[in-house]
Amino acid sequence: MGLLFVASGMSGLVFEVLWVRYLTLVVGHTTFAVSLVVSSFLAGLVLGSLWIGRIADRLQRPLLVYGLLEGATAVLALSISWILARLPELLSSVGLPGGGPLAVRGVLSFLAVLPPTFAMGGTLPVLTRFIARELEGLGRSFGVLYALNTLGAVLGCGAAGFYLIGALGLWRTAIIAAAVNGLIGLVVTGLHFRLPSQALPAIAPTQAVEAPSAFTGSRRRLLVAAFALCGFGSISYEVLWFRVLSTVLDSSTYAFTILLVTFLLGLVIGGLVYSLKLSGRGRELELFVSVEALLAFTGLVSMALLGLSRPVGKILAVQLAGWGANATYVGMLLHAGLIILVPASLIGIIFPLVVQLTTRHVASAASNVGMLYSVNTLGGIVGSLLMGFVLVPTVGTQWSFVLVCVLNMALALGVQALDPDVRPRARRSMWAGAVLLAVGVLLVPRDLLIRAFAEHVDSRVLFVKEGTDGSLAVLEYDNQTICDSGRYACGPGCRERPFHHQQLLFGSVSYANTVLPRKRYMATLAHLPMLLHPGPQDVLQVCFGTGSTAGSFASYPELRSLTIVDTNPDVLLAAPHFAEHNHHVEKDPRTHVIFNDGRHFLLAASGKYDVISFEPPPPRSAGVVNLYTTEFYRLVKQRLAPGGVLSQWIPLEQQPDNLTRGMIASLLEAFSEVTLWIPSDYEAILVASDRPLTVDWERWQHEWAEPRVARSLTDVGFTSPYGLLGTYVAGTEALRRYVQGYPAMTDDHPRVEYFLFNADRPFHPEDLLALSESPTPRLARAEGLEAQQLTRELEANQRVLESTRFKMDRDWASARASVERARAAVGDNAFLSFLRDLELDCLRPADR
Repeated sequence: MGLLFVASGMSGLVFEVLWVRYLTLVVGHTTFAVSLVVSSFLAGLVLGSLWIGRIADRLQRPLLVYGLLEGATAVLALSISWILARLPELLSSVGLPGGGPLAVRGVLSFLAVLPPTFAMGGTLPVLTRFIARELEGLGRSFGVLYALNTLGAVLGCGAAGFYLIGALGLWRTAIIAAAVNGLIGLVVTGLHFRLPSQALPAIAPTQAVEAPSAFTGSRRRLLVAAFALCGFGSISYEVLWFRVLSTVLDSSTYAFTILLVTFLLGLVIGGLVYSLKLSGRGRELELFVSVEALLAFTGLVSMALLGLSRPVGKILAVQLAGWGANATYVGMLLHAGLIILVPASLIGIIFPLVVQLTTRHVASAASNVGMLYSVNTLGGIVGSLLMGFVLVPTVGTQWSFVLVCVLNMALALGVQALDPDVRPRARRSMWAGAVLLAVGVLLVPRDLLIRAFAEHVDSRVLFVKEGTDGSLAVLEYDNQTICDSGRYACGPGCRERPFHHQQLLFGSVSYANTVLPRKRYMATLAHLPMLLHPGPQDVLQVCFGTGSTAGSFASYPELRSLTIVDTNPDVLLAAPHFAEHNHHVEKDPRTHVIFNDGRHFLLAASGKYDVISFEPPPPRSAGVVNLYTTEFYRLVKQRLAPGGVLSQWIPLEQQPDNLTRGMIASLLEAFSEVTLWIPSDYEAILVASDRPLTVDWERWQHEWAEPRVARSLTDVGFTSPYGLLGTYVAGTEALRRYVQGYPAMTDDHPRVEYFLFNADRPFHPEDLLALSESPTPRLARAEGLEAQQLTRELEANQRVLESTRFKMDRDWASARASVERARAAVGDNAFLSFLRDLELDCLRPADR
């Protein structure tokens, strides 16, 4: 039975991961929308545990009922997965694209997952009914059951996050999880008919025996309330740990998987420690008080360790240097374990301990477990929402940590006060511990976590905001901070040469920065679609970043409206720090800012746009692949006006070669015309439309005569239309040859997010650059175009891309020689000067 319950926990966690992915495609990928989905899943478990738990005490065939619940879960979970995969189309067909307002989306999420989660929630109390034979040792037996089920969740989380979804896709993973549930149901049902029937305990009012340790009456109700607060504190810790560690690990699905695996593993250890070492060895009430007090101290220690995350990460990186490709993820696991594992193990002790404390009769164990699970989970739901959306944005992460530690100590003191047999010495010790905790809080620097996130040796902090979506900072780099850091070569004259740029940092992800090569591709992301469209007026930009792209859009006088969609309001608060580059575009009367997930906005929108541009975080970041799939591009096409143009950023070298090709293949499946441009390094711009993408040379020259447009382009090194045209690399037919045989990114198989098991080799630029079937894109009204000058620009861009390859190999001399050849071909400009005088002299990494 133990292995079967492990498998049950495994499939349950797999389905949770799958349903979050499916539902966020409908309700959006904002923090609040994701929280609604997870809360809906947990609420279904609460209802199932509470309702089925109430009737479980009367069951005489719990094993059969458990088998039926597993079978029902298999059927319902697979059916719901099938429906969720088609939910966007179903909602659109009934006139509710995007699921409607947020409240409606919350109800929709809850109703969608209620049937299978209700069945899942009933399994724990029903199995408790099966194993409960005597009061003494009930907590020990339940602790083993709880640990085994949570161990299954650990395995399910790891399997789904590291292998199943990446290798098989969402739907096949759902089939496997449902098959596991179905198999469990069949095996358990068979066991029921093979095992001899046994009489199960029943409550006889005149013969009922209460546990000596069981609380009754108002004291029991207060202890149950304390257990709900334990759920609040436990999930609050989880939210805070994940939030801070995400700023020092990375933004991938693998990092989140490792964090969740570590937390769940701590619960497993705690359940087993209670069952094997602590149960029956002393007074349970004293143990509860001690565990809560220890949790307060270990929570505070974990906060202090989070403040040291950057040096801890460096030490682990050095120690694991010989582990090859796995070093990063082993380091993440060790890092997470150092901070999370001990307090999470203490959390894992509490549930079986409270089961022992509050169960009055063995015959009521199932309903008691169902009730305790429900109140604890409800406390967790409230904790996750209150912590993420109220406390952290209001008082900050560090003080939120302190409040949870204080809550743990308050619970220890409060529950101790309920104990009539507590010894005076124990009471004095607990109050001394409370004083010691207060001293510890005062000793921790008040800005510890902010400094751990935002302070770096090569920059200064201009702005920090701890918001709902995470922590955001604006950093400034200049000749002094860079040269003083020791991280850069900083050659002769660099310290005296004035230069500076800013970076927008969100968690561990550099959202954007204003160093010239990055600003160059951002400008191109706007100018190319504006110039390739015959008469753009209405523009949608998804993801604001520093606002450089939006500022380039706003330089066109014919622009009528610029709609900016971003999930994070704090990004707009940081916009004034980039005013030099975005020209206060957020204050432009033509600009309309909407805070929403870009995909959900397009799903729910009814308007049409001439140009839609995307500048999302790197595709490997969790959830970002939703803006790179075939289904998404087909949705974009529905929101483009006739002749509309899409522009999409793709960092070519950040993912393996086959995944880069797969992302291009996705766009080719949705649009008949796709062209590729590379304005700097390997920062590619894909431009797509369902009409021929023709360069109207006369219009390009006319737009260049507009001072704001010309200034925007000249600032990033495009001194004439020839320079921008020279960044062209390949057209539709060449790209079709390039991606032939490579599967496209789809919602069902988001390979780029699960890159570890979908990689063949690093990006190979030569294959791409050798593709072009003609040296230039399709031209119209090209009178006056000087072919030789365009040829020189194309050649110069090839030399710059060649220098990028040398930079990646740390061959600085060859990189400089390639840049010099580019300058010889087209003369000097801001971009080439930056590469020669700053990037290759001052900003390249130090030789150590």
